[in-house]
Amino acid sequence: MKRVFNWQVLLGLSLIALSTLVYFIHYLIFRDAHHIFLYLIGDIAFVFLEVLLVTLVLHQLLQYKEKKRKLC
Repeated sequence: MKRVFNWQVLLGLSLIALSTLVYFIHYLIFRDAHHIFLYLIGDIAFVFLEVLLVTLVLHQLLQYKEKKRKLC
C-alpha cells in the first residue's frame, strides 16, 4: 500500500495549521476580522504570481544545470 502522508503532504498540512494559528492569534490580539480577511484575499491573489515567478526561475535554473551537465 502506498503511503498517503509523505513528507510533502505532512509539511503542507503543518504549514496550513501554523498559518491558521497565527491568524487566530492575530485575531485575539486585534479583534479585527475585517482586516484579516482583507489581507488574506490579497495574499491568496498573490500566490498565483509567486508560483509563476518561482516556476520560471526554477525552470531556468534546471535548464542551465542540464546544459552545463551536457557540455561537461
